[in-house]
Amino acid sequence: MGTVIIGGGIIGLSTAYYLSLSRPATEEAPIHIVESAPMLLASASGYAGGFLASDWFSPAVSSLGALSFRLHRELAEKHDGSRKWGYAGSHVYSLSVDEHAASSRGKTGRRGDWLLDGTSRAGLVEGRSDGHRGVVNQDGSPAVFTPQPGGSLSTIAGPEECAQIEPKELCEFLYEESKSRGVQIHLSTTATAVLTNNEGFLTGLRLETTGDQGADKSDIECDKIVLAAGAWTPRVFKTLFAQSKTRIPIRPLAGYSLAVKSPRYPHPFVDAEKRNIGGGQDNWLCYAIYCAPGRYWSYSPEAYARLARDGETEIWIGGVNDSALPLPELATDVKQLMDPKSIESLRKTTVQLTGLASEGDGLNQDDLQTVREGLCFRPVSSSGVPVIGQIPEKDLGGIRVGGGGVWIATGHGPWGISLSLASGLVVSEALQDKEPSADIGDLGLH
Repeated sequence: MGTVIIGGGIIGLSTAYYLSLSRPATEEAPIHIVESAPMLLASASGYAGGFLASDWFSPAVSSLGALSFRLHRELAEKHDGSRKWGYAGSHVYSLSVDEHAASSRGKTGRRGDWLLDGTSRAGLVEGRSDGHRGVVNQDGSPAVFTPQPGGSLSTIAGPEECAQIEPKELCEFLYEESKSRGVQIHLSTTATAVLTNNEGFLTGLRLETTGDQGADKSDIECDKIVLAAGAWTPRVFKTLFAQSKTRIPIRPLAGYSLAVKSPRYPHPFVDAEKRNIGGGQDNWLCYAIYCAPGRYWSYSPEAYARLARDGETEIWIGGVNDSALPLPELATDVKQLMDPKSIESLRKTTVQLTGLASEGDGLNQDDLQTVREGLCFRPVSSSGVPVIGQIPEKDLGGIRVGGGGVWIATGHGPWGISLSLASGLVVSEALQDKEPSADIGDLGLH
């Protein structure tokens, strides 16, 4: 029988991709992706920053994180990811801007913040090699970022252990590859009920597809279901397993982002050490800066000088979150909830971090071109780690699974892109009763 993956974001697409690699979809065992929105990638997977890390995770996630970082690099090497979705190694810095730092400008030091928790290689800024001249400002910051008065810069990591991508373009690659191997995509479609036989065993799902002519109902045979609908996963579970007393411990966290082009970042940076990370013969390099709250912003912004397809340069900035914003019905409804004041706040931060420097201590000038404004909902778990694994039959409200089952893969929070490929691989392995390639023993639904 077939497999239905509910959710067409990067976790669902990664699962379909790896499942179709090892078990191409056939008429006897089709693979389906069911997406409630009329288009893919309208929320987190389409607007995320795309930062990848190898070892920035808690012990429960460390095995998955290391595997996913390796898979990202291998996928880029095999399919020209540097050109197709901007894969490149990344230098990473921590920046603080406050009055204390202003009195000791030029000094560097490790600062404690959430990003450094769990890292194994966070260190102090060291002298730059000759190969980096022209890439950095006088204060040691990358040239794409404007030097900050009173700025204190610390090195966190380098391109061997961190990288960046343009997430939407990676998702589009996964989508096309999956579709070429027979995976069927159902847009504007909602799973409304579980179908069972006379003995109560799972045999399929009832779907409702909304179109110009109204709603159309249909049944689809399957004995395996993957819940990978991001922040919408608890709603999906409650709909399908209404008799279950199990609660999916996921809440939505809304976050704003802004992508811009800068006159000071017209071309990709080039790695002077010519390490060809990710297989890219152009030796392209990215930069990331994480900022503590300071005099110009009250939150903790993160800024990525990243690449899109064919070396197109852009700067992505996020950090403005809204935990009170309600989750809409569809991912495509998110844009209607966008708060202009939050975007304005993020714009001011973007200008201060990357705009044209002004004389003295004044605010920078806005000479940036907007690429896109984003608002998305990330799925955050109560435990702080993803929820990945098979849901026990006892938690399905009386539904029996037999040789099939129901799996869940969500709750990745801000690390969905980084952990995506490994999450998809281990779920696809579970669907085939294979030993998982990463230790996810502590990530199941407890």
